[in-house]
Amino acid sequence: MAFLNWLGNAPVHDPIYGIDHANITKELTGSNWQMKAIVRDGLYIWVVRGYRSDGDKRIYRYYVRLHLVEHKALKKDFASRDRALAYANALGSNEGEYPPERSPVTYMTLRRGPSRGAITREIPVNGGVKQ
Repeated sequence: MAFLNWLGNAPVHDPIYGIDHANITKELTGSNWQMKAIVRDGLYIWVVRGYRSDGDKRIYRYYVRLHLVEHKALKKDFASRDRALAYANALGSNEGEYPPERSPVTYMTLRRGPSRGAITREIPVNGGVKQ
């Protein structure tokens, strides 16, 4: 039987909308985790609430997400919000260097005609640099 994880709409501090240092805080708490991310050892980390669907049954969880794919093993989910926040806050011994601020990125795909493959290009908004 397959599970479906649903994390809802991405929060404002999700990197798909770019990275803004104003969305980074020193520590995730019960009052700020829905609007803020943290940086630990240079990793951009945030928590989202979602659910796993098993037929008609929904099992709600808190998911600790990391911006860089190569750190996928550190992503975890928890039944308790407080445990997820504690895990996220403990992922590193210090903040480290913040990731560079950037605007969201748009992709455009063009079909060049029959029997010619489509091409996809990344189109950074504002040149990829946050204004």
